[in-house]
Amino acid sequence: MAENLNQTITGGASERKQDKIIELRPTLFIGIGGTGMQVLMRVRRRVLNTLWGGAGNRTRIEGLSDFPIAQFIHFDLDNGAVIESGESQAKDLQFDQVKFTDDDKVVESFDMDKYSRDEDSLEKYPHIKEWLPLTPQRIRELRFDMSSGAGQIRAVSRLYFFDKYAKIRDKIRLKLKALKAGLSHERQLAELGLRMETNRFRIVIVGSVAGGTGSGSFLDMGLLARWLARSEVGTADVELMLFLPTGYTKANKDRVEANGYAALMELESAMMGNKGYVGRWDAYDRPELTREPYSEVYLIDSGNLAQQHTKDVSDVYHMVADSLFEDFASADFARAKRSIAVNQAQHKNSLYNAPVPQDRFGDMRLYFSKRFSSFGMAVLDTRQEAARDEWAHRWAGAMLQAFFGVGGTDAGANRATDTQRDNFLAANMFLKGTPFSEFPEFSDKSIELKRSSGDFIDFRVVDELLEDRHGHLLAGVENRVNTRVNDIRTGFDRSEWPAQVRDAMKHLERDAVRDQDSTADTTEDRISKRRRELLDDVKKVVRDQLYGYLDNKEFGGLEYVLSLVEQIKDRIEAPGSGLTAQIGNNAERYREIKEAVRSREYERLLNNLEQTRGTFGFLSNGEKQAGVVMDHLRTEMANALKFHLRAKAADESVILLGELSRWLGNRIGVDAQGRAQWNGLVGELQSGREGVLAMLAELKTANTILRKDLDKEHATLIVIPVTEKDIALPSAATLRQWADEAFKDMGGSKALFPMLGEPAQRALILAKVTRMAENMIATTSLVEGTTSTPDPLFEALEQMDVSERLDRFRKLLACSMPWIDANMAGDFTVVSDQFKCVIGVANAAGFKAKFGAELESCVPTQVGITVSQLEIVETGIRGRAVCYCELAGVPMTVLRGLEGWRTSYRKEGDNDKAPTHTHIDPTQFTHPIAPNTDEMKRLAEDFGEFLQAIMLGILTRHTGRVVPPGQYQFAVEPGDLRRIGNERAIRQNGMPASYEKNIALRIEEKLAALDAVQTAAMAALAKYYERGVYAPKLVAQADGSQLPYIGFGSAIAAEVGARLRESARRKGMASDELERTVQTLLGRLKDWANVIGDSDSDAYDWEVREPEADGQPRLKYAIKGEMLEAGRLEQLLRPAGAAPAAGASVAPAFGMPPPLGGMPPPLVEHQYFLGINGQQQGPFTAQQIVQYVQAGQVVPGTTKVWRAGLPAWVDLAQFAELAPLFHSAPPPLMPPPLA
Repeated sequence: MAENLNQTITGGASERKQDKIIELRPTLFIGIGGTGMQVLMRVRRRVLNTLWGGAGNRTRIEGLSDFPIAQFIHFDLDNGAVIESGESQAKDLQFDQVKFTDDDKVVESFDMDKYSRDEDSLEKYPHIKEWLPLTPQRIRELRFDMSSGAGQIRAVSRLYFFDKYAKIRDKIRLKLKALKAGLSHERQLAELGLRMETNRFRIVIVGSVAGGTGSGSFLDMGLLARWLARSEVGTADVELMLFLPTGYTKANKDRVEANGYAALMELESAMMGNKGYVGRWDAYDRPELTREPYSEVYLIDSGNLAQQHTKDVSDVYHMVADSLFEDFASADFARAKRSIAVNQAQHKNSLYNAPVPQDRFGDMRLYFSKRFSSFGMAVLDTRQEAARDEWAHRWAGAMLQAFFGVGGTDAGANRATDTQRDNFLAANMFLKGTPFSEFPEFSDKSIELKRSSGDFIDFRVVDELLEDRHGHLLAGVENRVNTRVNDIRTGFDRSEWPAQVRDAMKHLERDAVRDQDSTADTTEDRISKRRRELLDDVKKVVRDQLYGYLDNKEFGGLEYVLSLVEQIKDRIEAPGSGLTAQIGNNAERYREIKEAVRSREYERLLNNLEQTRGTFGFLSNGEKQAGVVMDHLRTEMANALKFHLRAKAADESVILLGELSRWLGNRIGVDAQGRAQWNGLVGELQSGREGVLAMLAELKTANTILRKDLDKEHATLIVIPVTEKDIALPSAATLRQWADEAFKDMGGSKALFPMLGEPAQRALILAKVTRMAENMIATTSLVEGTTSTPDPLFEALEQMDVSERLDRFRKLLACSMPWIDANMAGDFTVVSDQFKCVIGVANAAGFKAKFGAELESCVPTQVGITVSQLEIVETGIRGRAVCYCELAGVPMTVLRGLEGWRTSYRKEGDNDKAPTHTHIDPTQFTHPIAPNTDEMKRLAEDFGEFLQAIMLGILTRHTGRVVPPGQYQFAVEPGDLRRIGNERAIRQNGMPASYEKNIALRIEEKLAALDAVQTAAMAALAKYYERGVYAPKLVAQADGSQLPYIGFGSAIAAEVGARLRESARRKGMASDELERTVQTLLGRLKDWANVIGDSDSDAYDWEVREPEADGQPRLKYAIKGEMLEAGRLEQLLRPAGAAPAAGASVAPAFGMPPPLGGMPPPLVEHQYFLGINGQQQGPFTAQQIVQYVQAGQVVPGTTKVWRAGLPAWVDLAQFAELAPLFHSAPPPLMPPPLA
């Protein structure tokens, strides 16, 4: 599949129940190095791009934290390895979601200087020094750049692993704990249609052997993961996906291949149970490590068994990522894959016995691990899920546009009109305009009002400010004036009226007008207070009304509201013509009127009142005239106060409008597109619009990703073209109705808009509308995924002609064959049962009925698989078929590239470059390739010489501390001892060329100088090596019996012994005498041979039988130097008390009679079984039992014996048939030499 499968998990109509919950195994993915990062980034992308959940609840996760069933760790030295191959970080639309977070990474700086500052630096870290193949000086010379990886030096990667061990350990523990916390994730997983299996966990480690970081740390990572898994989750399968070198040889080919071969040597030894690789990673932990680092090892190459090859390793990255992800996509398919591992274990638990020339090596077993597997996966895909997603995104975007009224192509269609603006101002902000005509009547015709010469437009907001909860302020002022004037008329003499009126006016103005010295509330204060109250009321009304418009289908949504608010702002603030300016002018008009009333009319009337007290005081109508003047004063006093308060109310209205305008928002700049940016409510609405546009952009991005995915192919993806059945976009009214339904539980736009500014909340909105779109598509009969339409894969395949369909099936099966380039026609022969092939489709039964026969005809039987291994299982995912094939139980020797990689390994090892191995002792590792006949003969000859040189004392074992341990040394000249390597190095590569000829010459000289008895002693020593030092491993059979598996060392020792026996016979010793001599010498081994201390560690554990019950190690012996002197061995063999004739020389020991006191061997050669520590062993001959007793390997007093004819087991020490043979027989009587 391509990077973004975009498939629906449990979604769509199928024969499975829609609400079926998928049970998945919690999995920890660990990517080591660049290859691990490449594969796991693709897995992460697939998880993000998949629609999870059942019908009616399909959703994508927003981040990988929402998918707790999978955890990830990336371990690397290269800080720049952050993006998949073929992707650009700047252009990758999902990079921020896909990239590994700090919680997922161990990618840190590495202070390598602390290990190399001086020659004693490593002494501080003994747990590192014991394995590191780099000295401090060598580290300094290599001058590593730690920021860009391990530089293809595997040991550097391993050192980095040890340096970061505590962080790696803690990271794995935390991730396993997160996986284990299943109960806390139940609801989260249920929303995705998933459920976690709690009884089995999985750890998958992905890396390659080609580079530095992954190649140098994969064994340690596996051992650590298995140890931690046992303590944290109890049971976990730890699997390795290991990429081979072929796909990485474009740069530095020799180093890449050498690294790969060295890593495979280490892996071969590890899977055979090598114990010397690691014991601890720091000075504190004492890990209990398993015998093998992995329960499953999958080898992956750039070519497969069906000879499908790719030049681009990213094709294989995709294939592996697809396979790993598919375990989450379908529970049925995952279970089918899992059953393969269980059923195929039988093929991996035995060893591969490489064939050897039988005429020379007989029953020798040359073993290699068969714990290796490989797999391939290919997909037939119609891409209909991706097309369906495109429709869903397009519909979801249209629903958002219809609901919020943004993003349309005709922005002008959604703008508010001037009439709508004015109506809004009038209805919600008290800004309805009415003509003002309540001017006072001036008796002084000379008064001219410059500002108020005629009617003008006043606004309701002024009157609204002149009325509070206590009533209308102007009416209150008028009442107070009337009361005061009445009080003056009734309570004072007419002559005092002018003074009282002036005093009353002063008090009335003081009550109405705020004075800086006043402390009491005035009428002006009440207006200001009312303005503050009105501001809150208007803001609430305006906000509610505007959000009401957002939800009102008739007005066109957000664009309409924004345009309305902008027009309101302009109507309020427009210079000269705006409402603020108009009401400000009205305030000045009111003040002009008030000043005219107060300074002209009031003063004139007050002057008239005073005159009524003087000149006309004696007239009869003076009283009446004063009353008329008082009535006029009453009106003008009220007018002066009322117009003052109207001016104040107009001023407060200007302030109110200013506050409302600021609350609505001000322009604060422009954005990158040149659009005005606002704060306040407009800014809030703009943020909402940006949020909606961001969601639309996200949908567009998602569609871009989908389209990019549809255009992307790789080697194991077979696209089945189908005609995309597009569907017309529903009407805006329908889209709006669907959006209303999607958001009905969220409270409308007023609740939604604050959410638009938060990415997480925006994601929730987007998920709801996208889910609604998907549900609407799912219910549309014209679209794939409904019960009324056929599976698009079925339909597309049926429309093909037979030949084309067969071509697709052949390619599917060929591409899904295991991706290792292996030779299955050589010595190793695969059996068909080692293959398992699973094809997963929706409606598996129907698919098998329609296409099963054709598929079977396309099975590539030439690779070893048959139709019996093909199985079709249910996935429930329509429009695609997934084919997975696994081959289990192959040795690495079948890999075609192995010989070339070994050549590069030798080249890199012969120069002065950095080491290819990750351990200072590379001799603990074995070659993963079986030697050919010529190589086998050479190695056998060299090893035979090696054994003879040890027996003869030509090679001696170094006794000091040296690495690799167990070195043997050769005296080139007297006093000039030189190490030639340890036994394992000789086993692997043969004798060092610079010493081989000299050693062979010494052996030849010494053997030539031996007499018959000395040669027989060498044969006895070879026999001891064959049966004692390299005692064949006993392997239990199915029926409970045990068979000896003869290893290389035992076989070569036997071959050496056969040659020495033949040499002894050629020197005159009869066969029966030779056998007696050999048996006698074996019984007295320590008398004539020296033990070689610690030599039991030379052999490979898996090749040699464990020590016997007495626990004695299987040590080598070398013949004592003095025993090579003439006659010394004869003296040892001579019976006690016997001596040769005086002056007689010792004749060749041939034709010797049997020992006088000895018991002749049984006439019948019985087969005996021994019971040792309650374990049955055998059968053995009498001669073998005698040998084991004399060598101390069998203790007669504690051993039982049985043979055919005996009624029951008997004690070996009391068994008369054999007991006499256990006593050392005296040496044969030697006659004097013939005269």
